[in-house]
Amino acid sequence: MSIPVPDSSVPRLLGFDVPTLQTSVDHGADEAIVAMLDVAPDARWLKLFDERVASLKGELGLAGVELEGASILFFGSIADSRRLATAISALINAINMEVAGHTDPFQPSVS
Repeated sequence: MSIPVPDSSVPRLLGFDVPTLQTSVDHGADEAIVAMLDVAPDARWLKLFDERVASLKGELGLAGVELEGASILFFGSIADSRRLATAISALINAINMEVAGHTDPFQPSVS
């Protein structure tokens, strides 16, 4: 049995850095929930991310999303960090599948 080589043309989610969450959000002062990627996304990946992240922001009540190199920063008062992590993982996986040639559009499913 051989182990497939990861596709280095798309970023893989390495994990999350989750600070203590606050009940109210100060986008300028609060720490972000950070999704750490193995590589910085390319322009095509970023375009797909930008197209899809707005619906996720609304569903999760995020105040803002920023990209910094191989990190995605999420600002919000979301009380359930596991829910956010699950939604972000699904979004990243869906974008990676689309970049790889699978064309199912991302439909966020936040429960």
